[in-house]
Amino acid sequence: MTPLRWAVDLVLIAAGVVSVLFEPTSIAIHSVVGLVFAGAVGPHLWNRRAWIRGTARRLWQRRRLARVLRWNLAQAVVLFILVVAVTVSGLWDWLDVPTKIRWHAISSVILIAVAVWHAWTRRDWLLRRRPRAQRPESPLAPESPASESPAPGRR
Repeated sequence: MTPLRWAVDLVLIAAGVVSVLFEPTSIAIHSVVGLVFAGAVGPHLWNRRAWIRGTARRLWQRRRLARVLRWNLAQAVVLFILVVAVTVSGLWDWLDVPTKIRWHAISSVILIAVAVWHAWTRRDWLLRRRPRAQRPESPLAPESPASESPAPGRR
């Protein structure tokens, strides 16, 4: 794991926590840090492009996905949809458009729960800055723990 990938993950975690902590006290800090969080999703996904490409290729070829890979794909899709929903609803609230349902608050609580679960299931990988000794660095080694089953052509 490169330091840049690790830094992007730390920015996501820190921005999420700071945004939640400052929401009741400073809506300006909450908004700016929330936008930093939303902006850090792009580099996070870019760092996981090999996993995304491999999973998309398996789906395109209509190959069966392993149970763990299906779960990870579902989790990634839900996270992406929630980040978009929270960002759009937050911008909508920022414009002072009256709504009957508090979309931003509801989607934020769901995003926090799913993001905590996402980080928890990857905690070993987040805490490890370099590959383990039993996993030698080779082009055959999987790029992320989310791809429990090897990507196509990596057997």
